[in-house]
Amino acid sequence: MLIATGLHTIDLVVVFVYMTAILLVGWYFSRGQKETQQFFVGNRSMPWLAVGLSIVATMLSTLTYLAAPGEMIQHGPAFALSWLVIPLVFFIVNRIWIPFFMKLRVTSIYEYLEPRFGLATRWVAVGLFVFVLRLLWMAMIVLTASLAVAQITHDIALESLPWHPSMEAWTVQVLWSVGILATLYTMLGGIKAVIWTDVAQFVALFAGIVLTITFIALETQTGPLQWWKTLSAESNGWGGFPDWVSFDITNRNVILFPLLHAVTWYICTFIADQVAVQRYLTTASIQAAQRGNIVNFVSDFLIMLLLAICGMALLTYYLDPAQKTVIAEGISDPRHQDVADKVFPHFIAHGLPVGVSGLVIAALFAVAMSSLDSGLNSIATIITVDIAKRCNPGLSESRSLRLARILTLVVGVVTTLGAYIMYLTPNHYNIVGYTARTFNLALGPLGMLFIVGLFIPRVGQRAVLVGAFVSFLVATYAAWYVELLWVLGQTDYEALVDAQEFLRGPSPYLITPFALISGIATSLIASYIFPNYALETSRQQTWSTIIRHPTESLSR
Repeated sequence: MLIATGLHTIDLVVVFVYMTAILLVGWYFSRGQKETQQFFVGNRSMPWLAVGLSIVATMLSTLTYLAAPGEMIQHGPAFALSWLVIPLVFFIVNRIWIPFFMKLRVTSIYEYLEPRFGLATRWVAVGLFVFVLRLLWMAMIVLTASLAVAQITHDIALESLPWHPSMEAWTVQVLWSVGILATLYTMLGGIKAVIWTDVAQFVALFAGIVLTITFIALETQTGPLQWWKTLSAESNGWGGFPDWVSFDITNRNVILFPLLHAVTWYICTFIADQVAVQRYLTTASIQAAQRGNIVNFVSDFLIMLLLAICGMALLTYYLDPAQKTVIAEGISDPRHQDVADKVFPHFIAHGLPVGVSGLVIAALFAVAMSSLDSGLNSIATIITVDIAKRCNPGLSESRSLRLARILTLVVGVVTTLGAYIMYLTPNHYNIVGYTARTFNLALGPLGMLFIVGLFIPRVGQRAVLVGAFVSFLVATYAAWYVELLWVLGQTDYEALVDAQEFLRGPSPYLITPFALISGIATSLIASYIFPNYALETSRQQTWSTIIRHPTESLSR
């Protein structure tokens, strides 16, 4: 077996071929596009298998691809056990959310909120989606992918490129390359290019995980049972196997908290996130969308299980005295908070055979671009449908399509610029902690808007906006509790920063549950202060009415 001590030219050739193929796909699907329905929902004719795989590739992203092994290494198995909720959330998405949206036959899911509550609610949701949930999400994806790929490829770039870039300069070059490439093929091909490239990217990311696990097993002559024992005994977070329940909300390594997070994340994402729901809208029927959802959840469970196994395997590999090596920043302990997220990229560069490393680097690019392209297309959809066409109903198809492509380009550049700014800003959290404290702040408020709209008809626009405001405040307070105390002069922030991931704020897994529950409760209470004078109209927009009478759903 030819084990790499760094990358070789063949690895970069594999990556280059992959990038070229992706651009060709974008060009191919750009031919003959004349309508926004082709660009946004693929004429509602996409095959369910491709849609299901596309959802997995999109929602996974480099954040999860790198964060899941890093979280397992640093904090133990609580994160992996959160997938016990998948049967429950699958039932909710398949039997409740999908029939609802497929009956509506909308292009933007936020079209529903205007007849249910009013224009202000629709635009609040659009603002939360565009400016908090997805722009920050995409910037984080570009940043994490760029950091990982730059870490892996810097040595060979330093040797082969005439300008001999420093690590910082090389990271910036990789960052702009990822952002620009995903923007170009999304701008050209629309949702069809996004979905079909996502299918290829799913294959690449799946192969990357399997190859990593396989080569660790062969190298160490160990398997999942030994890896699980190592994880249970050696995870660095709170020591040993986690408790199932705890009343200490600052304790991150409690199984109940990731379970709550997983339930609320899936429920909110698949009802209130255009990126996820738009995939189902590209299919021809409820049955096709539900089949795609089966593919999504089965593949998602399999990928997340493999990522958990990958984290356990990497921990065992790097704790082996025979494999002891500096991972990053002079640190060799994989459990250290500064390097846990860097263990997987380090193994890709130094533990895989020549040529295989290039395939796994392509997988890292794949998960980054499969999420970035989806975000770009969804934001272009939302701005075109919810703002441009809403304000100018006479906007022609050709002008709408041109606007969508221009928006894709602009948002892509803004996203990449945002990733660059994030790169220049220091942070003291691992990927899971950082993502929960940024773009996920909007997920709870968005989810509660739809849940209240569908199931609590007595709540009108004023009450639901109060609920959304409180939900966002609760999410922000839970996420930035320590920093808020510092601003108020109640704590020594610099001393806490030295502890980094052990800052004693609420567990990041509780941010979305707190936000969702507080938003629903506040909306209900506020409805007694601000009565809904259009109660009969609101009842026409509930879930049961829409399922029975979909043709009346978007009219007052």
